[in-house]
Amino acid sequence: MTFTNTSVDLFSQFYILQNFSMYFNFSLDAMYDRGANYESESHRPTIRALLVVAYCVIIIISLFGNVVVCHVVIKNKRMHSVTSLFIMNLAIADILITLLNTPFTLVRFVYSTWVFGKVMCHVSRFAQYCSVHVSVLTLVAIAIDRHQVVMHPMKQRMSRLQGMAWIGVIWVMGSCFSLPHAIYQKLLRFEFINNRVRMVCLPSFPHPSDLFWKYLDLATFVLLYVLPLAIISLSYLVVAKKVWFQNAVGDVTLAQSAAHRRRKTTTLKMLIAVVAVFAVCWFPLNCYVVLLSSKVIQANNALYFTFHWLAMSSTCYNPFIYCWLNHSFRAELRALPLIGRIAKGNAIQQS
Repeated sequence: MTFTNTSVDLFSQFYILQNFSMYFNFSLDAMYDRGANYESESHRPTIRALLVVAYCVIIIISLFGNVVVCHVVIKNKRMHSVTSLFIMNLAIADILITLLNTPFTLVRFVYSTWVFGKVMCHVSRFAQYCSVHVSVLTLVAIAIDRHQVVMHPMKQRMSRLQGMAWIGVIWVMGSCFSLPHAIYQKLLRFEFINNRVRMVCLPSFPHPSDLFWKYLDLATFVLLYVLPLAIISLSYLVVAKKVWFQNAVGDVTLAQSAAHRRRKTTTLKMLIAVVAVFAVCWFPLNCYVVLLSSKVIQANNALYFTFHWLAMSSTCYNPFIYCWLNHSFRAELRALPLIGRIAKGNAIQQS
């Protein structure tokens, strides 16, 4: 497909019509919506350097923090509970988001083209959606597990084997939700009159694609953001009420009751903080995409990358939340050789 300079508007309109992809906007609509203007934007040294630094910060912090979370959960036998397994699964999903979404978006913007080939056009789309779905479903599983433990303390808790089985179900569900996005992908080649070539990886859904995409985005927003967030919020609201106003079974003294409540409250704070981070970080990008696909607003590069960076930054915060609110996690973290030496050095300097 060859484009002359006079056909830039047609090229721009092509991407605007494709402007309905959920979460990741791999249709390049947010970046190509103004045709020739995009190339000048993408190659401005200041903008490019700013984006490279911003995304690299996310990648480094997220990978380090979530790998440490996995290491702590695996190494510490005391943390081999079902909740800890779910937390590790959440960390794995965050690692996949970091590896399979953030770098692709950054490289695509810097080079103004898709450089990863046809196979990765499908694979990356699948991996990106799957990791987000797994993350959301894991948060729901954690909330339901906490609800069962607190509201029905006399019932037998979910075993580690059952927890692993549920993790498997979560990955199967995430894969099923992601398959349509992977299948309906197409790698297109655009050749301009001045011998410039643009390879673009974008969704290609059945006709009428605009309506298909519009309702797909809306359904995804409801099923994988609004509904899970409602279930999680309701579960934690009921749990918080129970923890705050009632004593645990077996509490004898006021001291025992207070200690038990502190433990439960700390755990609840940690889980609520994780959910709050997800809700706040992903809400702007979700709204932006839904409004874009409904043609309520027009594509805007600055808004897209701001909201996308905020969503990707959600993968960085969870490890710090665990360190802040989980005593066992902090103790195991200090036992790591590198972290232990740093903490010991800081203690010596303060003394």
